[in-house]
Amino acid sequence: MKSSKVVLLRPPDPMGMVDVLSHVLPTNLGYIASYLLREGVEVEIWDYEQERFSAVEFLHKLQEASPQVVGISCMTPTIINGHHVASLVKKHFPNITTVVGGAHSSAMPEETLSEFPNFDLVVNQEGEATFLELCQRVSEGGGFEGMVGITRRDGEEFVREESRPFIPDLDDIPFPARELYHNPNRFRGHSSRGFSNSLNSTEIFTSRGCPYKCTFCAIVATFDRTVRFRSPDNVIEEVKEVKKRYDIEHIVIADDTFGLKRGRIEELCEGFGGLGLNSWNCDTRVDSVDRNILQLMKESGCTKVAFGIETGSERVIALNEKRIDLDRVRAAVRWANEAGIKNVEGNFIIGSHPDETLEDLEMTQKLIRELPLTFVSISIIVPYPGTPNFTTMKDRGDIFSEDWSNYVMFGQDPVWRTKHFEPKDLLQHQKRMNRTFYLNPRYMTRMLLRIRSLSELAYYAKMGKAFMKWTLGGSPVEPGSEMDLSDVDFQPAAITP
Repeated sequence: MKSSKVVLLRPPDPMGMVDVLSHVLPTNLGYIASYLLREGVEVEIWDYEQERFSAVEFLHKLQEASPQVVGISCMTPTIINGHHVASLVKKHFPNITTVVGGAHSSAMPEETLSEFPNFDLVVNQEGEATFLELCQRVSEGGGFEGMVGITRRDGEEFVREESRPFIPDLDDIPFPARELYHNPNRFRGHSSRGFSNSLNSTEIFTSRGCPYKCTFCAIVATFDRTVRFRSPDNVIEEVKEVKKRYDIEHIVIADDTFGLKRGRIEELCEGFGGLGLNSWNCDTRVDSVDRNILQLMKESGCTKVAFGIETGSERVIALNEKRIDLDRVRAAVRWANEAGIKNVEGNFIIGSHPDETLEDLEMTQKLIRELPLTFVSISIIVPYPGTPNFTTMKDRGDIFSEDWSNYVMFGQDPVWRTKHFEPKDLLQHQKRMNRTFYLNPRYMTRMLLRIRSLSELAYYAKMGKAFMKWTLGGSPVEPGSEMDLSDVDFQPAAITP
């Protein structure tokens, strides 16, 4: 393969650096970068979710880097900012190929190219192998006709090429190129509720995909209904690397659902325990764990488990196609507490199904009061493209805007309604249920008594301040986090492909 140069980037998040949300590293770009590096492609990762974006600084940096390809990873809320970045690239460096990937464009590739003219093409679904071939074609001056795994422009038309098969053996993908994350504080931040911002942490994926059909989940856009697993030995080797190379203290298992394969949690826990891992956390289903597994998780360093519960209504669980029951929810939360796992979180969604009623929501409130949870995440349903909920709500006329930057779960009036709730109702119920849980005096006293260090005290003080600002009506977005798009007086030198 001829030598080529690529910049991979995340655009700014419209929510900015929100203290009550989690800090997430660009692991997906790290995987693509390592896959390219192995084949001799020169790669840089620019992360504007963690660094403030200035158009002038970006353009000067782009001129200096002189890439042939700029790949932009976008979720639904960041797709508009991603296109702003692509527009700057095409205005000043029209010979650079601009590529978009991620859940949003994978769910609606033709619509993405139609709506956003400065994206040259879409990488559909899993990106590593497709992006490598794309770089090879650009380097050799070829076109994209017949290239599997992309959606491209053909004059005024759009062509979705044949889908590329998923990589069958995830062990064949090198570990993410974390050395390309250039923010000096890249591994510090709010990795998950309950962990100090001063911890060095990183995400590790032990699997890709999920076989379940929850109507609110957009993972199907990227991985269909498939699930693949890395070998436990391969995962353990990555943990060893990040501990040694980056002094990582905490691991976030970032699988969409950890523990789908029986016997695998036990193998990983044995490996984690042998490494003396300080702490780790995961998200899982209540039916993927039992009392013994949770005890093994605790003994291997697990200090937090989050369960996807969404609702306290059996009716809504069935509508969501979640395939769990509330007795198992109660048992899993109880077992986690009995095992001594420090933080047990429940994830809930206001309007998780568009037919949810006020009676269903009160059942959720009752369940939250009943469960011995350390934290709750109570979000608003977002009808992400590619989900059954998006189709249902769009067909009903309940989506009022496709300003994708407003498609966030937290902190602002949504631009959609559900059958029984107006936009303002969804936000009010979210704030009410969060206040009821977090501002309960017994809860606050219990949490204060758990604090064992100044760093923990500082963490909870910062979280509490941000929460109070939001729940009392302020904006959760940090001032100064807006995207600076000014590009006046920029005169680029030519970039030679």
